[in-house]
Amino acid sequence: MHRYLFTFFTILLLSLPKNGNTGGISTSFTEVVVRDLSIGKNYAIGKKVDQELRVRNRGELPIELKMEVLMPSKSELKEGYEPIPDASWIELEKDYFSVEPAKDAMTDVIITIPNDKKYLGKKYQAYIWSHTGGKGALPIALGLKSRLLIEISEKERDLSQEFPGKFDFAILPDEMVLKDIGLGKFCDIKKLLGKLLQVKNLSRFPQHYEIRSISMKTAGIGMENGYEACPDPDFLTFDRSKFSLKRNKRARVKIYLDFPRREEYAGKKYLFVARIRLLGEEFILNRYLKIYVTTAREF
Repeated sequence: MHRYLFTFFTILLLSLPKNGNTGGISTSFTEVVVRDLSIGKNYAIGKKVDQELRVRNRGELPIELKMEVLMPSKSELKEGYEPIPDASWIELEKDYFSVEPAKDAMTDVIITIPNDKKYLGKKYQAYIWSHTGGKGALPIALGLKSRLLIEISEKERDLSQEFPGKFDFAILPDEMVLKDIGLGKFCDIKKLLGKLLQVKNLSRFPQHYEIRSISMKTAGIGMENGYEACPDPDFLTFDRSKFSLKRNKRARVKIYLDFPRREEYAGKKYLFVARIRLLGEEFILNRYLKIYVTTAREF
């Protein structure tokens, strides 16, 4: 047994960086409480409580860092809180990073509360696990967990009444239908349909927007008319991801679709979802563009 232990620790020692520094990661986002949330709304923690998730590389070597949302076990629950019903309530603006020494990985954390009265007055807990992969120059995996505590208001609140007209915006169209889309061919939807996505700021205030392709699950959209979830939201891209609009101004966004040339995608019906998000100070607001895609049968 002693010989095996000696061999194990010898291998471990040889796998360490030659300078002997195993590095380390740290965060000030150890426990964050977000109170007075409303059902049916989305919140960016960075705007709600002025605290984005930052993880610092305290080592002397670059690291690859991954962030994941975890459900707490019963033994990890803080008194008065329940496990969050679904990890999809928590969204990370970015979840994978290459971090240089003495630099931070930074992301905002988005909370979505479904529009269901059964969640009124509830308190939920989730974890965000930030960890390295134990690869490359630093073969030892490092990790830390940030505790997120969510408290939902006991009463329904009509935020549109609290901030009348401030967050109004419109998108046109709200759905598109694409047929016989070839595989392995870059598709410019404007050239195919003659359509662009238009986003108009209907409020009296300048606003900031973000657009990205997301899964049906993230959008809370179920299966529709024989269409299945897209195989990868990243097949759908845009000519811009963030933009600002002055009052009563509009932006035109080009949309592109790029399916790999793979037989499994031929002759299928997929639903893609583009989420247009207004990044407000008090909360965030989403609109969705549904894109129904039928791929060509010929491979």
